[in-house]
Amino acid sequence: MATPTDLLTLAQWFGANFPTGAFAYSHGLEAMVEAGEVTDAASFAEWLGDVLERGAGRQDAILLSLAYRGDAAEVAELASALSATAERHLETIAQGRAFGTVVAEVWGGEKAAWPLPVMAGAAANRAGLPLPETLTFYLQSFAGNLCTIAARCVPIGQTVAQRVLRDMAPVIERLVNQAVTASEVDIGSATMAADLAAIRHETQTTRIYRT
Repeated sequence: MATPTDLLTLAQWFGANFPTGAFAYSHGLEAMVEAGEVTDAASFAEWLGDVLERGAGRQDAILLSLAYRGDAAEVAELASALSATAERHLETIAQGRAFGTVVAEVWGGEKAAWPLPVMAGAAANRAGLPLPETLTFYLQSFAGNLCTIAARCVPIGQTVAQRVLRDMAPVIERLVNQAVTASEVDIGSATMAADLAAIRHETQTTRIYRT
């Protein structure tokens, strides 16, 4: 069971002010907006729900859980191989390196340039943080960052973005319940449009975000 200190640590690790540079990565959303495929709150909510439940959100949750429960170095190799595009690889490795560096310097432990969910799972295990709560904070952070970007990029505004994030709570809860006991065979993704958007973003002429 999570203690107040556990929750405070997780809130710090996955809060918007933790220096992973998450604000610089749109996960292909900028390309979706540029192509006219995400134009309002409804289309953004549909995109975000798919990314969470059928794409990187679900995959990251399983990888985090595997790293927490097993050999993080082996899971890191798998996570790197699963990056569908160069931008996806940049996004997860750069944030993972930044996350691991700060956690190691503040809480202790080894530094590693592993994908973000692997770093998060390994660090949570080392710190004795409960897995369900770690998964919950991780996924909320992932979704929250994309909602913040959508508020400016679509744009839908901050209040509407917060409504979309609130409505993702049942999706996040389902993902957490599945990921806690998931194995490697459960990993999979079915968000080809999001992957293609990431590829388009690599050569987009004008862009604000790194992915």
